[in-house]
Parts: sequence; C-alpha cells; structure tokens
Amino acid sequence: MSRMLPAQQTQPAQPKLIVGIVVDQMRYDFLYRYQAKYSPGGFKRLLSEGFTCEDVRYNYVPTYTAPGHSAIYSGATPSVNGIIGNDWWDPEWGEHRYVTTDKRYRPVGTNNNKAGQHSPSVLLSTTITDELRLSNNFQSKVVGVCLKDRASILPAGHIPNACYWFDDSTGNWITSSYYPDSLGLPEWVQSFNARRLPAKYLSQPWATDSSLQYNESFAGWDRYNKGKYGKFSGSMPYNLPEMYKTQGFGVIRFTPMGSTLTTDFAIEAIEKMGLGLDAYPDFLCLSYSSTDYCAHQFGIHGEETEDVYIKLDRDLARILDFLDKKFGKNNVLVFLTADHGGGETPVHMNDLRIPAGVFEESKLEANLENFLAVQLGSTGDFIHDVSNQQIWLNWEAIADLDLNPEDLAHNIIEYLRAQKGVYDAFTRDEVMSYPIEFPYASETRRGLHPRRSGDVLFQLDPGWHSDDNLFKLGGATHGSPYAYDTHVPLLWYGWKVPHGVSYTPWNITDIAPTLSAMLRIARPSGTTGVVMEEVFKQ
Repeated sequence: MSRMLPAQQTQPAQPKLIVGIVVDQMRYDFLYRYQAKYSPGGFKRLLSEGFTCEDVRYNYVPTYTAPGHSAIYSGATPSVNGIIGNDWWDPEWGEHRYVTTDKRYRPVGTNNNKAGQHSPSVLLSTTITDELRLSNNFQSKVVGVCLKDRASILPAGHIPNACYWFDDSTGNWITSSYYPDSLGLPEWVQSFNARRLPAKYLSQPWATDSSLQYNESFAGWDRYNKGKYGKFSGSMPYNLPEMYKTQGFGVIRFTPMGSTLTTDFAIEAIEKMGLGLDAYPDFLCLSYSSTDYCAHQFGIHGEETEDVYIKLDRDLARILDFLDKKFGKNNVLVFLTADHGGGETPVHMNDLRIPAGVFEESKLEANLENFLAVQLGSTGDFIHDVSNQQIWLNWEAIADLDLNPEDLAHNIIEYLRAQKGVYDAFTRDEVMSYPIEFPYASETRRGLHPRRSGDVLFQLDPGWHSDDNLFKLGGATHGSPYAYDTHVPLLWYGWKVPHGVSYTPWNITDIAPTLSAMLRIARPSGTTGVVMEEVFKQ
C-alpha cells in the first residue's frame, strides 16, 4: 500500500532566480586566452566554483545571433523553431525581412519605428522561459535585457513580463506594444533612462587598462582594424566624446561601456521588478552584445577585443556579487554560454599564407541573373534573394518560361561549384537525402526550415566567409559550420550545481531540456536536445 507524502515534500525545490547569460560571439578559447587578466570574481569564479562543459557545440548552420539565442532557449534547431537567420527572404511576406520585425506593434519609449516595431511572433517553438511561466499559472516573472533587440526578444519568449533593448536614436532602453508595458515605459525604466548613462560613459576616451600588458593581442594589428561595422579609425585610445558628437549613442555598442550599461540595467530590473523575491522562480535573460560588435569591427586579435573581455569580466563579477549578496549563491541558478563563435580575419590569414578568403555574396544575385540569361537565352528576374549562403528562386518567373526547375537549379549549382572558395552547392531537397557521413550534412539539414529556407545552398571552405560588404578588408565574422564558429563555452553556477568539469560532447540544444529537468517543468515544445545529467548530479 502506497503512502502519501506531506504536501511540502511533493513540491520540487526551485531556485529563486535563474539568470541566463549569453555572450555574443564568445569563442570557447576566450574563456582561457585572457584568463590571466580576469578578476577572481568573474569568469574565474564560474570556473572555480561552478561546472564547466568544455565540449559544447552548435549542431546546425548558420551560426548567427538570432538562431543562436533561439536554440539556447527553445532547445530546438532552426529546422524546428524557424529562426533560420538574423534576416532572410520571407516567402509569406514576399520580401526580405528582419527576424523580429513586426509592424503590427508600435515602439514604446521612442518614436523610431525601426527600433521599436518588434515581437517574438516569428519563433515557432516555445522557450524554457515560456514553459516556466506556463508551469505555475504565470506566477514566475520573465524579463529580457540586451542592447540588441533580437537577443532580448527571442530568449524571453512569447509571454514574458517585459523585454527591453537599446535605441541608438535616443540612448534609451525601449520596448514594443507587444509587451505588457504597451501604455508606456514603467516609471523605473523612465527614471533609469533619465540618468543618461550612455552620455556619461561616452564622455571619456576608450583606453586600455594601463596596469595590464595586452600581450594576448597581436602587434601591428591596426592594419586589420578595417571592418565596416562601425566608424572607427586609428587605434586605442579612441576619442569617444568626439565620436559621440558625430555618430550618436550607437558608438557605445562597440565598447566595454556597452556591457557596463547592460549590467547596470539588468541589476536595476532585478531590483525594481522584484525578481527572486517570492515562492516562484523568476528568469532574467541577459545577453551581452558589445563583444560581438567589437570583434566584428576589430577582429579577434585586436587589443580592443581583449579589452572588451577584460572589462566584461569585471561586469560579470559585479552582477555575481550582487546576486550572491541579495539571494545567496545556492538560491540562484546561472548559466553562461555564447550564441556563436567567430572566425579569423581572412586578410590576416592570407598574410600568414594560411588558406582563407571572402566570397562576394553581395554580387552573386546579379552575377547569377547574367549567367542564367546566357544559359536560357532569356532575361528575367529568376532570383528573389541571396543571403546567408542561400538562394531563393522566383518560381513564377521560372514557370513562365516552361523550364524544368531542377535543370535551372543545377545550372546554378554548377556555376557555384566553379567559384573560388565554394566547398559545395546543392538544392535543399538534395541535402535532405545526403548520407550522415557527408561533411556537415546533418548540421545543414538542422538549419533548414521547409517554409522559410532557400532553394539552393552553398557551403564555403574553412576560413572563408561571405560578407564582402562589411568584412572584406578587415574585422571578423561568423556563420559557418566550422569549429571556430560552433565551439562555445558553457558554465553553470549556483543552485544544485556541483563544482566540476565535463568533456562529454554536448549540443547547444541540450541547455533548455537540462533546465527543464532541473526545474521539473515541461520542455519547450520543439525541443530536440537531451538532459545534461552531469550538470546537477550530486
């Protein structure tokens, strides 16, 4: 005969607060490359007191910000959650779209429609944050915080209490009318914005720490600081006050002060929203974007990138200290990972006689249209769009010429295979039937959504990327299936987390189901990952 346990014993214990930290474009090796410069309370604290998973990888391509954040929080790849890029040709819209753009909603906290008309509606799966809210009749509070809109919106899911991102035109933290604060920004956000911290942080030069030697950065790297992501010239120190006058608040995104501002706002959100103060666990989705902006602009070997990580570490120490003092380490569950890694600067690799290059994707649509005109003996708009190493064909124009669609696609494939830097090209249907042994076939399939992805795809050689507009002459980017873009750190800290290290291979999609297991709640609806038992096995 079974015996009923007392009610208090049947309720699973849960942390007061979960803080998910995503560091944009943080390569795995950055955890150790700058370790000698890190403070005891930041990354070193997570390593010395928490649990580190040393072999975590993205199990799909393309490796961009929106798909990365979506995979972390949904436990699903783009093939299921639908987030196939930061932007893409949308067959339903009939135009190129930005991932979270949603013109049904208005900006709140700014008059800038482009900055504020956003929602998570494009995400097809629930998130771990959604499932937490659903698990207890919406008693848990969820809030997203990031300079980037997409990196705040997608992790917070469909039903958060609040979601905030940064508006360059005003220097304010803003939201959209999709969220509960649709009548206006809460008073605490207005008060925070009124402090004008971005202007304060941009009132002084950006310089390295004079007490440190930045010997992990490459000498003479100024020649490769030629990314066109931002408008920086010269080298450290940078005259931020002058740049602020001419370029506005957006300059802060590229600097360590962007991480400091994000930390300031995150701590204020915890305090003013009363996170972690009742019987129900709350969830703060906290993403740091300045690491990505900086690495794009300056590359992974610039002292600017090193400085951004050294100072991010201090901000991490600050928020971990705050959490420990306010709640106690054992009452807060923290995880830290990255939405993707980052590659080398091809121009620098070439100077070292290492194979690398830039494929001129921006010219591909025009080149293909000219090629097809010759092949078919007829001009036409045969291609809707080329982006993310995918090609969306205009099937209506093709139908008008009574062509065999497969023949047209294979003409394009043969053209692509003849281009320098192209590893292979294939149709979406072809790659679905490739054997698992074919290099990166599985990763490619997991990155494709049947209603959203392109008709023809191409993969570049290692060391190559396709963003010739921004990073042809310098800087760095990401997006490939190769290890430099897919291998990321994963650290756990606090509630039920033992000290330890694992070299077990895990996928990024395993984070969400692991959180579900720890919290004893349902997994997100599209989850394909598995539970990382080592993380909380006592």
